[in-house]
Amino acid sequence: MSKKNYILLIIISFLFIFTSCSNVSILNKNKNKKNNFYYTNIVAKNVTLEHNYKCTIVDTNFYKEKELNSTDCTVVTNFVKALNTKYFISKPKNLPNKPIYKMFLTFKKDKFVINVYNQKYVSIHPWDGYYEMDFIDMSNIPSSYNLFNLCNYIIPR
Repeated sequence: MSKKNYILLIIISFLFIFTSCSNVSILNKNKNKKNNFYYTNIVAKNVTLEHNYKCTIVDTNFYKEKELNSTDCTVVTNFVKALNTKYFISKPKNLPNKPIYKMFLTFKKDKFVINVYNQKYVSIHPWDGYYEMDFIDMSNIPSSYNLFNLCNYIIPR
């Protein structure tokens, strides 16, 4: 290769490197959520506006899957409506690595996942979310709206 080709290759490499670095910094600017119930707000809006959404429960140990009927979906709706900002927490240290159940909420434009870890903790995130999940402590939620109880009723352990 001639000297001109080497210089051209070096210039193109530098342009590529500097362009790539600037894009990475743009993507990392807004890493923090505005609040710790960001995704749950979107779910609450969708649940309120769409009455016929699809909800599926999966047992992660045996991969049993059941779709909820409209009556059982009202439990999810009531759960979301019963939430208070004080129920949203940072990620608990004693949270299991794998949820016992996963709930998939499918709306016209969005799809969300609710990880049900146990009687006390759930997390909510979109199918393709950017921020950390919303973590919820269900200790003060009425047991009739507790998502673990609903999942255990639909797919007994």
